[in-house]
Formats: sequence, structure tokens, C-alpha cells
Amino acid sequence: MSLIRRISTSITSSVDRAVSKVENHDAIINSALRDTQQAAARSRVRLERVRKDGHSLRTRQSNLQLAVSRWTERAKSVAASDESKALECLRRRKDCEAQLANLKDSIEKHDELEARINEQVKKIEARIGEVAQQRNMMRSRQSVAEAMRTINNIEGVSYGEIEDTFDRWEINLGETEILMGAATTTDPLDSAFLAEEDTAELRAELSELLKSDEEEPS
Repeated sequence: MSLIRRISTSITSSVDRAVSKVENHDAIINSALRDTQQAAARSRVRLERVRKDGHSLRTRQSNLQLAVSRWTERAKSVAASDESKALECLRRRKDCEAQLANLKDSIEKHDELEARINEQVKKIEARIGEVAQQRNMMRSRQSVAEAMRTINNIEGVSYGEIEDTFDRWEINLGETEILMGAATTTDPLDSAFLAEEDTAELRAELSELLKSDEEEPS
């Protein structure tokens, strides 16, 4: 097998093996990333719903607090003229206060749940960033490792042989270019000077011939 063919075969086989390994690793990591990103997306949606529920609870709490104040003022306003109505207003206020007490417990539990979910979502998103960064680093390391593996897998071929191969390649290309006329360059100025110099030499030669004829005795 020729040197160039051995190099080509060795490089191709090593690249194929490395690409297969890289694709397997990449597929596993990408699959894990997609699953984690989908889980994070679902968690964010659920967190947003929890936040909306919390907003609704606080809105209800504010309305009940306003109702307590309103029933208190109503009881005061009718106490002198209509005691039974004033007592009913206080009964309504007491009912609102009971709802507020229960709502307070619900809000506290809700805030605790929201904080826990929010923290979990942050951890998931942070982990996604770490995995993506680590994957990119591993891809870079794999590229470098593949380059080194390709060099090491060129078995039985020294750098001197490689340089000799390139030299022979250059020589063959140069010979082909010369034969095809690719290496021939024409300088118009040089050609003009050569033509004038050739003419001058011919004129000098002619002059010498004429001069020798004149000098010969008749």
C-alpha cells in the first residue's frame, strides 16, 4: 500500500471511530438537556400559576380587611338608632375576621410552597447552564483529542517520510505544470529587448561580412 494511501486510510478509520463516540456522547447529553429543559419549562409554568394563586389570595385578603373596616363603621353609624342592625353588622364583621384568620394560614402555606418551587426552578436552570457549559468544554476537548489521535494513528510513517512525500508531490506538480505550459510566463519587455539584441547581433555580423569583403584585394 502506498504511503499516501496508508495515511488516508489511517486518518479515515480513526476519524470514523471518534465521530461515532462523539455522536453517542453528544446524543446522551443533548437528550438529558432536552428533558431537563422541558422539566424546567413545566416548572416555570406551574410556578407562574402558583404566583397567580398567591395574588388572588392577597387580593381576597385585602377585600376582607376592607369589609371588616366597612362593617365596623356601619355598626357605629346605626348603633344609636338601630341596635339590632348594629349587632348584625358586628356579626358580619366577625365572619370576615374568621375568614381572614383562615386565609392567613393559607397565605403562609402558599408563600412557603411558592418559595420552595422558585428555589427548585432556579436550581434546575442553573444545572442546565452547567451541563451545557460542560458539554461545550467536552466537545472542545474531544476535538483536540481527535486531532492528537489522528496523528498518533499514522503508524509506521515518520515526519521525514511525510516531508519527502510532499517534496515528490511538489516535483510532480511542477513537471506537469511545465509540460502543460502552466509554469511558462512571458515578459513583453524582456521579449522586446531580446528581439532588439538579436537584431543588433545580426547587424554586427552583417557589418563584419561587408567589411571583410571590402578589405579583400581585388
